[in-house]
This record gives sequence, structure tokens and C-alpha cells, in this order.
Amino acid sequence: SETFSKYPIAIAVDRVCTKPYTIEPTNPNEKPLDISVGDVMWLPIFAIHRDPKYYSDPERFDPERFNDDNKNKINPYTFLPFGEGP
Repeated sequence: SETFSKYPIAIAVDRVCTKPYTIEPTNPNEKPLDISVGDVMWLPIFAIHRDPKYYSDPERFDPERFNDDNKNKINPYTFLPFGEGP
């Protein structure tokens, strides 16, 4: 699994929105982002796998990251080696 974390099959995938959705702002001066049916969203798998918010020391090759003790600590939809979540 750690190899797929570093070298996913695809660096990104796209998805088409099937129902209206609004992403609420996280900062005071931002506006909500409305996503409409048919809009295409791009999911940067390569970047998600290297985000320290989800994986400590993400650039380091760590086979223990996905061992039996740790695999349940992985946030859903942050390990997407084949374009789908766990």
C-alpha cells in the first residue's frame, strides 16, 4: 500500500457532480462555492497522498503506515491509489 501511496496509478481523477452541492467557506472573506449537476471536479490524488494533514512525513517511504495497527487510522478518501476510496 505504501508504494501505491507514493506512486498511484493515476495522479488525478475527475468526477461529475450528480446533485447540487455547496462548499461552505473556511475563511471569513470567502464566499460559498456552489457546484451544479454536471460540473466536473478534479481530485488530485498525488497531492492528497502527500498532504501532511493526512499523513505525517508524507515524503518518507514508511511501509508501517498501512500495517494492521495503523490502517484503520487512515482518513476515508485520503488513500486513492486506484481512484476510489477505501
